[in-house]
Formats: sequence, C-alpha cells, structure tokens
Amino acid sequence: MNLLQLRTLFRDISGRYDLVTTGFANNGSDFYINEGSKWLDKMDETQNSWASYIEVITAGTWYLQFPSCRAIKEVWAATQASGRRQLVKVDLQDMLAGYLSTDVASVTNGTPEHYCPAYARYIPETVTPAQIATFATYIQIPVKATYGYNTLILSIPVDDDTLIDVKGLFYSATLTADTDENYWSAQHPLLLAMAAVRQVHMSSGNIQGMKNIDEPLRVEMSSLGMDLVEQLIAEVDQMEG
Repeated sequence: MNLLQLRTLFRDISGRYDLVTTGFANNGSDFYINEGSKWLDKMDETQNSWASYIEVITAGTWYLQFPSCRAIKEVWAATQASGRRQLVKVDLQDMLAGYLSTDVASVTNGTPEHYCPAYARYIPETVTPAQIATFATYIQIPVKATYGYNTLILSIPVDDDTLIDVKGLFYSATLTADTDENYWSAQHPLLLAMAAVRQVHMSSGNIQGMKNIDEPLRVEMSSLGMDLVEQLIAEVDQMEG
C-alpha cells in the first residue's frame, strides 16, 4: 500500500475520521503512521532492518554524517587504488587520544584503518567551533548536520576519493507523499496501520487500548524475527569452534 491507501485503512480501523479529511488527505494521521513505522522498526530485527548508507567522500575528509541510523554495525571503505576493506572500530576516547590528538588539519592524509561512532552535539547546542577562537583546532567533534543524523570519525583524513559503506540498523523510509511506500506499508500494511493506532492510544493515555493492540503486534513481529533466523541458519550444518 502507498501512503494514501494506508491512510484510508488507518481511518477505517481506528475510527479517527478527524485525522483524515473527507478527501482522504492528511489531517494528523501521517504523524501516527510514521511513528508506528519507527515503533515496528525497533520491535524486532527483520530482513529489512539492516541497510547500507553509501557515500563517496573526497580527499581530506575525516568524518561522515548520515541520517536514519539506529545502530552502526560495520564500516567499509573502498578506493580505486586499494580496493575494499573493513575498518576496525575503536572507542571515541582512544580515537581522540591516539589518532586525532593534534589539530586534524595538520594530520597527513592517508588510508584510514579505524573508525568510531561519535557524538556531534555541543552544549549549548548553538555553539560552533569558531566561537572557541584559537582553541577551535582542538575541537575534533563535528557539529551535527541536523537532528536525526549519526556521525562517525575516521582515524585519518582520506587521501583520495573514498567510498564509505556504513552497514547497520536503519529506520524505514518516512512516508510523506501520497504515493510513498516503505517496507511496512508495502509488505505488512495491516501491521503498520495497527501500529499507528497504537501510537494514537499511547498519545491519548488510553493504556488499555494500547495493551489490546500490543499483544497481537508482538506475536506478528515475533514471526517476522523467526523468518530472519531461518534465513541466517539456512545451509549451516556445522557449529564453528
């Protein structure tokens, strides 16, 4: 189902005609639909939970910011000269102390072997490195692009155009236009409509209504998780070790 069809289904299931206009346009329903989608994403790991964010960064770049990521699992890098390799994760403290202990502008570009997830928020949130005056070169945490973005830091700036492939758990696409679809709307529209109704109950304090929906949703989500397990163990007939 696309968003328009899902909106209609949500209206019929919830009885919240006030959230959908007589012309089936959004009058608040889309917020609950997208919140329901995020709730389903977090409920269990499915075959669609994993995704790759891919970006080509230019020489001199030492960090990457990307949207909709729930958890970074792996980071790979590739160049025309050196091929593809997996980067090794290190703690942020070790990254700053061991790899980026000096002004990043003075670090010689090269081939990074390590990465770390990083925070990208200052307090107060309006501050910028430029406001730290001469100490700005020691601020190694880039300011976030916007809310909803994750940040990772490379151990050294790259010396050539480099493809970075971030693998991890990502939220399903936000539904905005009437023709939009995501995994839940296309493959499990009833689950998404029910999850949207659940979010309505939660926001209005209808705890019993929320609980009535939670159980069937959890049962269905569990079955999707089992499908992923079946895929992971397929053709595996010997334990390692």
